[in-house]
Formats: sequence, C-alpha cells, structure tokens
Amino acid sequence: MKSLLLILIYIGTFIGMFLFLSLIGLLWIDSYTDVIRDGDWFMIYTLFLGWWLAAFPCREYYMHNLHYFEKHF
Repeated sequence: MKSLLLILIYIGTFIGMFLFLSLIGLLWIDSYTDVIRDGDWFMIYTLFLGWWLAAFPCREYYMHNLHYFEKHF
C-alpha cells in the first residue's frame, strides 16, 4: 500500500508542479489553458524539470517509511 502511495505522490507532484510552473507562462500568453496545452512546454518540463522535482517529495516519503520498505522487500 505504501508503494502505491509513493507512486501517487510522484504523479501528483509531477502534475501539480507542472500546473504551478505554468502560471509563469501567463506573463507571455493570455490564457492559462493555452499554456498548459502547449506541447513544447510540457516536453521541456518533462525532460528537464518534472522528473527530478517530483523525486524530492518521493524521497522524503521513502526515507520517512524506510523501515517499512526494507522489511517488505
């Protein structure tokens, strides 16, 4: 169950940070939906920012529950 929660934390953080950082795009583009639908922005976020920004909360969760993960794997 904690492994599933770890995956959900990663996905939630990935999406949440994407939506939060997309607010910066409002400086150049008038519509927020246009910013989050931009494929180039999503690709840049996925390749360079998203995977490691989401890794930090997941690592904290893993380190907090280390005794559980070591015992069951």
